[in-house]
Amino acid sequence: FNVRSMSNVDISAQRQYFQPKLGLHDMVFMDSWGNSDGVDEYIGFYDDMLWEAFRAASLAPSYLNRQAYGFLIHDGGISLIRRPDAYTTELDGKLSLGIVLHHFTSVAEAWAGKLHWRFGPDATKPDLPEGHEVIATCAL
Repeated sequence: FNVRSMSNVDISAQRQYFQPKLGLHDMVFMDSWGNSDGVDEYIGFYDDMLWEAFRAASLAPSYLNRQAYGFLIHDGGISLIRRPDAYTTELDGKLSLGIVLHHFTSVAEAWAGKLHWRFGPDATKPDLPEGHEVIATCAL
């Protein structure tokens, strides 16, 4: 419900679609957005650091479970990409991005030591669909 003032309270049920969690191949791409060729070979399997870090990221909570983000492996690094989503506000999106980045980094640093993320547009300018944007990049 929405409390506008003590005498003006709007109570209405809102129903929205809650997404199922994305799997690694729906969230992690290689060299270009949507390309999963080579991802398995690059990140390894189960007990490998990158696989564990991406798995943790895929399980991270997000607004309405929308997961309005993904990762792009390119040019010797990893970029966190924000995807456009009509259900996710700017603030909710930023919170979700921080949570997924924390999940990925916490697991990766337990295996590989300190990671250094650069926030803002990526200097390599990966080819992304319209509305997608690079949030942070980490060299591996």
